[in-house]
Amino acid sequence: MDTAEKIRIFLTKLQNLPENKKKIILWTIVVILAAIMGFFWIRGAIDGFTKMAESARSIKFPTINTSNMPKIPSLDILQTTSPSNK
Repeated sequence: MDTAEKIRIFLTKLQNLPENKKKIILWTIVVILAAIMGFFWIRGAIDGFTKMAESARSIKFPTINTSNMPKIPSLDILQTTSPSNK
């Protein structure tokens, strides 16, 4: 008995099952496959977020030297134009 014949016999047995048992088998297979796919999806997402975090840590922002900047005098515009001072 070769593999093709075993598969044919198995499929014939599945076809002869009542509808309720066929649905149970179908949904069991769907749930198992969804769990496997979900596991790999979550694992891939975690790896992706980890790589993004690592690359974000390596970003070097330029520094601006503000020690030579002239000082701007403070203007009391907010105090002189407020309605409470009128």
